[in-house]
Amino acid sequence: MGLVDESMDRAGEVVTPRSIPLSERVYLWRRQYSSTVLLLLPLLLYMALVFAVPIVLQIAFGFFSRELYKGVIWKIVPDFTLNNFALIFSPEKSYFLNLLWTLGIAFFTSSLSIALSLPVAYFLARYEFRGKSLIEISFLLPIFGDVFTVFALAYAFAPQGPLNWLLMGIGLIRQPIQFVGSPLIVVIWMSVPTLSVLLIRSAMVGVDVIYEEAAQTMGATSFQAFRMVTIPLAKRGIMGALVLSISAGVGTFTLPLFLAGPYNHWLSNSIYREYTPNGNFPMASALGVILTVVSIIFLFVYLRTQEAGDKT
Repeated sequence: MGLVDESMDRAGEVVTPRSIPLSERVYLWRRQYSSTVLLLLPLLLYMALVFAVPIVLQIAFGFFSRELYKGVIWKIVPDFTLNNFALIFSPEKSYFLNLLWTLGIAFFTSSLSIALSLPVAYFLARYEFRGKSLIEISFLLPIFGDVFTVFALAYAFAPQGPLNWLLMGIGLIRQPIQFVGSPLIVVIWMSVPTLSVLLIRSAMVGVDVIYEEAAQTMGATSFQAFRMVTIPLAKRGIMGALVLSISAGVGTFTLPLFLAGPYNHWLSNSIYREYTPNGNFPMASALGVILTVVSIIFLFVYLRTQEAGDKT
């Protein structure tokens, strides 16, 4: 039951919510929702302190400036200015190029990762075999052990690592390839399918195999049934995995920092460089605002794809 009905008859008069005194409406609201608010209060306080307040401060700092105080340290000046955002899109600075690089690499690696995930996800969704659960869990390891994954990759791609040893052993190269310290190793690892496999697998499990069998009885091959039946029916999960993968690629920080070096083209590392050693907190905040807006856009697109899937 809501606060009041759309209309109710009292002594022959129609009473609408607007005609009820404000104090009575507040009393009715408290009576109905006070217990729910009390249950949610700890979570709301936590979200406010951990997420809302830092985001508000980040946005505010993005419009501040700085000045050199006594020729020693940079002092933040709380005056409203758009210079930080103007510098981000200025051709004289590398910020905008870093933004384009980050978006481009995120789109490329996510598209390649989804393409590699499709056959693996289909195999996991349609077949039962020993060790299947272990394989599925292995796709979650890079998420829970990001730092360990970084150091494992640094060793695997080192000049004396197993990858160079294998390539030299089979005669493909004569000198070790310097992967570590270049963006190539980051692009390679970001293209490896991980969580996207599980997301697409869940979508393909929801596609009844009877549709594929019906397509094959009408003359379609297994690949044609997969391309023209399974993928369209699982497009909601595939698009969701693509958008989430792009969003994660845009905000990646640890991989390029450790594997490509601190002076790379990823926007997240540009924010880190502005914070330290440059100490330019306003510019770091402005870049953080841009990165947050981009992530929110991708999150909005993801939610819209899920809503579109619900309607169909």
